[in-house]
Amino acid sequence: MVLYNTMKIKDKKIPSLTAIILAGGKSSRMGPDKNKSMLRLNGKYLIDIVISKLKCVVGDNIIIVGPPERYLSYKQVVPDFFSQKGPLVGIYSGLKASSSQYNLVVGCDMPFLEVKLLQYMTENINSNDIVIPRYGDGYIEPLYAVYSKKCLETIERNLAEHIFSVRAIFPHLKVKFVEDEEIKKYDPEFYSFFNINYKKDIIEAEKIINNRRE
Repeated sequence: MVLYNTMKIKDKKIPSLTAIILAGGKSSRMGPDKNKSMLRLNGKYLIDIVISKLKCVVGDNIIIVGPPERYLSYKQVVPDFFSQKGPLVGIYSGLKASSSQYNLVVGCDMPFLEVKLLQYMTENINSNDIVIPRYGDGYIEPLYAVYSKKCLETIERNLAEHIFSVRAIFPHLKVKFVEDEEIKKYDPEFYSFFNINYKKDIIEAEKIINNRRE
């Protein structure tokens, strides 16, 4: 059994959290030998932008899942259990390393994480195993979600059967979907889910930052 402390948000007790940043991908769409977590946006590394946002929610309880040799200056870094098998393995690796029952999982390339939306999601954990955004035509964002360590058993079973889809674990767990209207209260432009896959995305992100300054 995993023991964990609680913290209070708006007079509501919720479990203490760890944040897990998935940073183990190849970044092949950015070009050979590119580590997109270390791309600069507005003078800062992408991963540092993500960490600064997450600290507002979880403090220093942050785990990076990726090659430790890439992140020598960061506190807690764990490798993927299986390399290059997709985000489900990254989620699994982070959950195994975490001492918290509930964990925020995000990508390393999401510079516009909305702190208030993340806090809202943590406030609505209740007895759910997963809290995850669902918007548009049913699109879900597995790398902007809360996962309980209760997910580990289901993930292990699926990985053993070579099922690597995150969505495939949902039928076996209690899932709370955060829908469009809830998201819009905190992030009307849905920028939280903007990620950096191509060089043009850096340019677009810079435009978003400049527009916010105006």
